[in-house]
Parts: sequence; C-alpha cells; structure tokens
Amino acid sequence: MPPASSRVAVIYNPIKAGVDGVRRRTAERAALHGWTDPVFYETTEEDPGMGQAEEAAASGVGLVLACGGDGTVRSVAQGLVGTGIPMGVVPLGTGNLLARNLDIPLDDVDRAVRVAMSGRSRGVDLGLVRYTDGEGHTHDDVFLVMLGAGMDADMIAGTHDGLKARVGWLAYVGAFANTLLRGHRIRVEYSLDDGPEIHTRARTLLVANCGMLQAGMILLPDAVIDDGLLDVLALRAKGALGWVQAGAVLVHHTFQHQLTPALRRGSSHVEGKERHQTRPLDFRQGEAVSARILEKPASFQIDGEECGTVTEFSAWIKRRGLTVRVAH
Repeated sequence: MPPASSRVAVIYNPIKAGVDGVRRRTAERAALHGWTDPVFYETTEEDPGMGQAEEAAASGVGLVLACGGDGTVRSVAQGLVGTGIPMGVVPLGTGNLLARNLDIPLDDVDRAVRVAMSGRSRGVDLGLVRYTDGEGHTHDDVFLVMLGAGMDADMIAGTHDGLKARVGWLAYVGAFANTLLRGHRIRVEYSLDDGPEIHTRARTLLVANCGMLQAGMILLPDAVIDDGLLDVLALRAKGALGWVQAGAVLVHHTFQHQLTPALRRGSSHVEGKERHQTRPLDFRQGEAVSARILEKPASFQIDGEECGTVTEFSAWIKRRGLTVRVAH
C-alpha cells in the first residue's frame, strides 16, 4: 500500500537509454498500485539528482524513484538523507551495483518500477565520506556501495563512456587489463575505529558498504548493507603468483555465495579467518576508517564515479540512514 502521501516523483537521467519506457511504465504502474500520476524531474550535468530529490521531498511526495546509473542513484540518495522518504531504484546504467546488491531487477524497467511502487521498504546503511583532493580542497559526499583509491579508480577513469553504452560492464575488462599492466602500488596508511595505523603498499584501498560487483562476483563476502559496518580491503597483490592467489580467493568467495544461506552462515567464521590470513588480500571491518595516501595523490572513485585524486579521506556509516524499496 502507498504511504499517506500517494504522490510519487521520478528523477531520471535523460541521456540514458530507455527513459521513454521509464516515463510510460511509471505512469502505468502508478495507476495500478494506487499512486497519483508521477511528477518527473530530469537530472542535469550540473545537478545529477540531489537538488531534484530535495525539491521533490519538499513538495511532500511519498516515494522518489531514482532512474539511471549508480551516480544518479547516489545523488538522489544524498538529497533524501534525513527525510525518511523511501527511494525506488530503476537501473539504467552499466554497473547498477546497488541494484545488484539489493536484488532489484536489472534490464527490466517494468519489474524494477513494480518493486519500487509495490515492494517493501528496507533501511540500508549510508556511507559518508570527507576527502581532500590533490589540490588541497575538502569535499563531503555519500556512498551506497564502495569507494576506492588506486587501481580501481584508475580503471574507471580509463573506461570509455561510448564503449560502456555499447557493451555495458564488459567495457571495464579492457580498462582493467590496461591498468593491470601499467598500474602501480600506492603507499598508504590507514586505521579503523580506534585501532592502530596500518602501513602498506596496495594496488587499491577499497571501503565498502556492500560486496557484490558485476557478473555476480563477490569481492567482500562479509559486507552487509545494513550491519552498521564498513568493510575495508587492501589489495596488495604483487607479481603473477600474488594475482593468482587473489583471483582464487575471489572465485572462492563467489562460489560460497551460491550456497544456501544456512551453509554460508555455517562456514562464515572459518571463511573469515582464511580471508584475513591471505597476504594479497587484507580484509578488515569497522564503523569508521581514516586513510592517508603517501608520496603522491592517488586516483579516487565513489560508487563507480571518477572523483579526481585524493590525498586523505575519512569514511563512516550512518546506520540505516536511507530507506530503499525492495522486493517482498
């Protein structure tokens, strides 16, 4: 049942393929599920969704649909912080990582709209980050999936937008190979909560709210989107053997994820011990993390969006700070 306010706002990225279908399907589904005719907002290059979400919330809507890629979803979420208004997700991008982690239908606008308008509301954690860029400027942002400094950000920066539009997430494969050949390890020091500083050289330092990547690959198997914790991964693979070891661990994580939930829970303690003892992959958990990049600034990404370079950052969790519509 729709909430007391049956008004629904649809915020969409007009350059994404399928937006005509979004307008049509949201109007049809609104009539079927007891919502009023949707109010539509287009994102712009200057404002990818935050301002539109704030405007929709101020107008008294009961539901906001974010239609686009992870960047649009993140911006809309930022505009809804503190409002209590649920967000529906209609994936139109290449990564769609939040949708993947919440089992929201991909490549099917009608099913995604149906989940948004008739599903249940679930509280999920919201990541908050403050970072200093390579020019010394400080920025505050949010993330829903993960942020990273180093190789993963280099890969995102090296992926051509036109190729992503044609072949989807496979476009990242070539960029990954190029980054693998040319990339370097960054020197970084970081700490979780009140723990000691960790000094290491890593290909990338990832801070995650959830752990599934494209094609169902499980990068951080302990990451749960509503557990109040951040999962931190330092990828330290060096040489062919290190990459083979890291790849084997990730394949194992993905295979374990295919098991029934009961079996996964039964093996979680032992599995976690193995993960922390794997040299190329260092997994840790905490409520907050602070990191400083040494020697020179590193490339930085938030939820798959290139954010220039970074010299230091702090990230923490707002426990169940966002409400998202998911399937029953």
